[in-house]
Amino acid sequence: MIRIDQLTKSYQSGSIAVNALAGVSFHIKQNEFVAIMGPSGSGKSTLMNILGCLDQPTSGNYLLNGSEVSAMSDDSLANVRNRDIGFVFQTFHLQPRLDAIRNVMLPLRYSDVDKATAKEMAVAMLTRVGLGDRMHHKPSELSGGQRQRVAIARALVNNPKIIFADEPTGNLDSKTSVEIMDLFG
Repeated sequence: MIRIDQLTKSYQSGSIAVNALAGVSFHIKQNEFVAIMGPSGSGKSTLMNILGCLDQPTSGNYLLNGSEVSAMSDDSLANVRNRDIGFVFQTFHLQPRLDAIRNVMLPLRYSDVDKATAKEMAVAMLTRVGLGDRMHHKPSELSGGQRQRVAIARALVNNPKIIFADEPTGNLDSKTSVEIMDLFG
């Protein structure tokens, strides 16, 4: 499903060249559950952004379902991100003016799912993550753990083939963390 070979990512930070990734290679088969661990600043988020088709590597090859990602058009990449990939970002990336239902509906609306069906799916997913009673609240009205669960519901609502999660249970208590990890399985 995912194959990367000799992936590198470098960028300039002022006058300093930063090598965020240097020759990373691995492959992930369908239905594998993989955790990438390392200290802060080791390139985990950079790698996730590249694997999630949000950024391009400086060099190396990235095959996603047999297709070379660097050869895909911007429209194709957007379709892959919306159809095949669910993201749970460390900082949530929720829309502050939208309530939980509308935040979870966003990927469905980009998938041309009609509004009534999208709302049903969002309500069902928010209920699954334990927020059935908070779905009309905006992010500013939710705790950190509740915002995390909205982000997780949004990532899962499209039933993506791949889920990229950057510390998905970092703001959750241990009982809720176990329940959320079960949703990923």
